[in-house]
Amino acid sequence: MRIGVDLDGVVANFTKGWTELYEKEFGKKILEEEITEWGLSKPLTHFQEEIDFWKWAKDIDGSSIFRNLELYENAVDVLYELSKNGHEVVIISSKPWWSIHDTLMWLGENKIPTKEIHFIEEKWKIDCDVYIDDAPYQLDNYIKNRKDKTIIRFVRLYNDPLEGVYDLEDWNDLIALLNSI
Repeated sequence: MRIGVDLDGVVANFTKGWTELYEKEFGKKILEEEITEWGLSKPLTHFQEEIDFWKWAKDIDGSSIFRNLELYENAVDVLYELSKNGHEVVIISSKPWWSIHDTLMWLGENKIPTKEIHFIEEKWKIDCDVYIDDAPYQLDNYIKNRKDKTIIRFVRLYNDPLEGVYDLEDWNDLIALLNSI
């Protein structure tokens, strides 16, 4: 199978990364359980608009916010297992252009087992058998444009269950889920 995998919120812990950096720079602690909606401006942060958040995220100590994110537990091990079993791991991310170099370094340093990487907003245009994502609008796009494919929602507080979409809460459950479909 070709398995399309999102990065932030799925493989990389973007929430922990940005909230720790935000607390360090602005002194406000934001707990993961407070992030119940998609978006990074008010009321959680002091940023008036999303663009203000992204201007800040562009350069934090010389790198973008995406440069040093932690991996979710077992993400790489499961991706290796899938790859070892003959599946193609296809990275599909909707990153800003200014973060691509940091993301490519991050992928290499974390030894993400992939031969194919796409940076694209319309992720559904990349043909895969399975899509794994956490972004509500991306999941909606997969439903609209790829309803004949397997769509997996990586469960987060900011996304809701969707009809016809499988839920995944832990990387360790992915292989069993794929085998059951």
